[in-house]
Amino acid sequence: MENDTLDLDLLQVPEPFAIREWATERGILILAHSYQDGFLQEAAHFVGDSLELARKAAAANAKSICFCGVHFMAETAKLLSPSARVFVPDMDAGCSLADSCKADDLKKYQHHLTEKLGKRPTTVAYVNCSAAVKALCDIICTSGNAREVVESIPENQPILFVPDKHLGGWLNETLGREMILWNGACEVHELFSIETLNEMKAQHPDAKVMSHPECPKPIRDASDYVLGTAGMLRLVKESNNQTFIVGTEANMIYRFEKEAPQNTYIPAPGASCACNLCPYMQMNTPEKLWKALHEQGPEVDVPAELFDDAQRSLLRMLEIV
Repeated sequence: MENDTLDLDLLQVPEPFAIREWATERGILILAHSYQDGFLQEAAHFVGDSLELARKAAAANAKSICFCGVHFMAETAKLLSPSARVFVPDMDAGCSLADSCKADDLKKYQHHLTEKLGKRPTTVAYVNCSAAVKALCDIICTSGNAREVVESIPENQPILFVPDKHLGGWLNETLGREMILWNGACEVHELFSIETLNEMKAQHPDAKVMSHPECPKPIRDASDYVLGTAGMLRLVKESNNQTFIVGTEANMIYRFEKEAPQNTYIPAPGASCACNLCPYMQMNTPEKLWKALHEQGPEVDVPAELFDDAQRSLLRMLEIV
């Protein structure tokens, strides 16, 4: 490792392409979630959603991975690339949704439901959760494949869906299921305001609204499309001269404008701001990325006692979709 006591204040950060080349020369793969700011997206070898990025890293057989995202995403990359060194720009970049479901609380609730129902429910976990929670679950899903995952479970089998009550509610509505929902939510998507969204729709009557299924029901109901980030990207690439009001983390628009510049994008307003940005995603900065690349840390690992069970729940999903 180089200069393991680098001072952030003294760093002169190169341009994104130079950072990427520097990392390539040293065998480091940079991954950036679509909710990262534009600089970090430009510096990355791959940009995408958390599972897509973890799979890219595994396919590339990367030995060192710098994951610009939040903590659970780096854990997922580690689960799919066990031999790789996985590190992040800021270890404190967490996730309100993941934090809403603690492993100890989930374990107690699973026991309670088993006694109440007389059988153990199948626990489906949205990928936005910790490795400790993944280890307690039967199968993982993403917003893009959640339908297929839930449909793979017999209708007479009770399901506990964690941790996102809004994604789970949307699945119940669209699939006619009656899954038991954990009371968790993403603070970014929870802040979208139906009143201000309706005002924006009135100002842009020809615009199409697309929202993430992590949004509350009133936002979803007011949307033309309810899609995960990968689905949104497909839609905008297939569209031409369309105006979209975008109901997800606002940095996603940077990627839309880069990959589908033929359209116009307007961030859906929050309750008290023009757009919604994830405070955890914003903790990753160009300076922290540059420092992390030099130090190859802080490193993210998954405890040995959790690894096999957490990996199993991920791999089961990959067998289905």
